[in-house]
Amino acid sequence: MAESQLQFSYYFDWHHCPDQLLNSGFAQCRDLGIKKLVFVDKWIERLLQEPKFAAVLKLAAQSGNISFGDMHAPFGECFDLAAAGCERRNDMIKDHIRALGYASDFGCRTYTIHIGAFDSVFFATPNDDIRKLVVDSLEKLIPYAEKYDIAIAVENAFERSNTPHEVMYYVNYFNHRLVGCCFDNGHANIMAATPGKDRNLYSSYMRNTVWGGEVELCDNAFELMAPRIFTCHLHDNNGYSDQHSVPGNGNVNWEELAEKLLNHAPQLISLQTEAKVFAEGLSFSEIVKRYRKYFPVQA
Repeated sequence: MAESQLQFSYYFDWHHCPDQLLNSGFAQCRDLGIKKLVFVDKWIERLLQEPKFAAVLKLAAQSGNISFGDMHAPFGECFDLAAAGCERRNDMIKDHIRALGYASDFGCRTYTIHIGAFDSVFFATPNDDIRKLVVDSLEKLIPYAEKYDIAIAVENAFERSNTPHEVMYYVNYFNHRLVGCCFDNGHANIMAATPGKDRNLYSSYMRNTVWGGEVELCDNAFELMAPRIFTCHLHDNNGYSDQHSVPGNGNVNWEELAEKLLNHAPQLISLQTEAKVFAEGLSFSEIVKRYRKYFPVQA
């Protein structure tokens, strides 16, 4: 990939916004100095079924003088790299190949993708079995990442199959210039062994269904992933649930996080916000203010 200035892409949960308001929403972004947006997973899911929606997005982006920096792949048991059903696996690969084409068409530089946790959580599938599926998926997608020169960024989450160690297994397995990490700081915060953390404050689902009775914490997610972080998801939470709050509404140490990302992630291409906006009733200006406090220079 050609080197260029670190980019900052804003996420908005646009599926809550009617198509008729997209032009207005993009214009508000422009007026706030936002230059790049995250191409969200719900848009890709829609494009896979409704290709003509691409024209709606292109016209809105043109009217607001906005471009797209990063794309989040569709996710869930039907789209994750670890999808197990043979028929669905074939379609899943085809969907991601099409999505990578859209990512190229819309100018995105990174493609964040989930390993998947459905079989890990609900069927206790061992990581060794999941790895075979994920490796197979990535082997089939990498040629298209090369074709379009788009970085595949594997995201850490908070299940056994999605730990930072598992993310790095795939990154190290392929050792490919276009396979790296999406460091999700909110997910890392949920799993961090912060002082005073009480495992009993996790939900019963998290403790018993996801982790089988004992949540395994990981206190060095950034350090594990740092050498190969291509992009990141930036949001806040209370350390126990995936709240996707704006900076300052949780217990993330944002000064420390910004310093680490900007100075100790040598392959960082972009930063992405991932706080809920429409779902939380927040203004665009408040979102921008909260993030610019810690990341003042945004290309």
